[in-house]
Amino acid sequence: MRQWTALAPYNAGHVMRVSGVADVEKWRAALNEVLATLGIEERAVIQVTTLALDTKIQQELNLSFAPEAVPLRAFVLVDHLDSYLFGVIYDHWFADSPSLRALMQRVFVGYGDLAVTLPPLRVASYRDTFQGLGLVRQFRALSFSVRSYLRHRRAHRIHLRDPLDFGTGFFFSPFPDGAIDRIRVFAREHGATVNDVFIATAAQVMGKFTAKQRKSKRDRVAIATAVDLRPFCHENLDDVFGFYVGYFIVVHDRPEMRSLPELVAATTRETSASKNAARALQFIWSLRITRWFWDRSPRAQDKAQLFQKGLPLLAGISNVNLTGSWADKEKETLPDRATVLDYFRISPVGPLLPLLFTLTTIRDRLSMCVTYRTTAFSQEQAKRIATDLMERLRCPKEGACE
Repeated sequence: MRQWTALAPYNAGHVMRVSGVADVEKWRAALNEVLATLGIEERAVIQVTTLALDTKIQQELNLSFAPEAVPLRAFVLVDHLDSYLFGVIYDHWFADSPSLRALMQRVFVGYGDLAVTLPPLRVASYRDTFQGLGLVRQFRALSFSVRSYLRHRRAHRIHLRDPLDFGTGFFFSPFPDGAIDRIRVFAREHGATVNDVFIATAAQVMGKFTAKQRKSKRDRVAIATAVDLRPFCHENLDDVFGFYVGYFIVVHDRPEMRSLPELVAATTRETSASKNAARALQFIWSLRITRWFWDRSPRAQDKAQLFQKGLPLLAGISNVNLTGSWADKEKETLPDRATVLDYFRISPVGPLLPLLFTLTTIRDRLSMCVTYRTTAFSQEQAKRIATDLMERLRCPKEGACE
């Protein structure tokens, strides 16, 4: 579905807070060195800005890449005396989040002159990627796709004031210290993953927000969550730069009327069934089917409404835990060595989602980036939904903090 970029940008981003004062030329050299390993010879441009983070990211999300340009640009945002933000914005069809984390790691190693040897990134080759899955799993994936669609037909469609308005809004919301620890405890107590808790809470919040709008024939709430397809691939993709991300969808009936433990249990049952190769490949088949309809939709408005009508979703979750990863390394013995103090990601709403919560955990900190289609939600509505989500996640046992 790279054709979506003919209608609107599909930009994503990775940003890390780095200690010290930025050496922009050194960042540029480190980034160029990594891009060269990917066969990209065009020199990177790193913009230096003092804009507020929300303003800068919103600008970048709405700025298309020229067809002939490298679909990646970087910036340094100076907002503190003792630290700053280094970020990369990229066309999401160019690469997935694991690829960008690998790129950011190598750029940071080059910038910090760290004595770390990492294998160079190589561009993805899709030949034989899913070869080991066989026809049986491919057929099961297709059947999952059809069954999911049939269950999805009663999902509520969010109203788009102008389907051809692709403006994207953005804001960043850090959770209070300790929030992730309470979520982890709650998830363990209910035999769920942290991501299951995020999905269930998002369904509850979106159910509450749309309760008065939903019709009896479209009374379900559908929430999508990203899934990494790399574990299901035939080859080792640890150092591969490409796009291997899919999604699965959880559909709940009137979630605003159910308790969070009940929703978490129902979500866990659905996601457990989704965590196998055939279900992951459902995404591949869904894209193939969508491409067929996309190519036969003559007008831009038909293409823009294809997903909303055929696969209506209210929100999505993208969740990554970086605790224990390269970005989580504590400061080394040299006091002047740059250190990653924080890390967060920005996901695009794109063709599928009117609202997306991108959650990133590093050490004991949890942060959330919210992207939304401005034709579906006002900024006030998006912030009210995000605040409700955060309050419920801060105290999941009680449903919300007092």
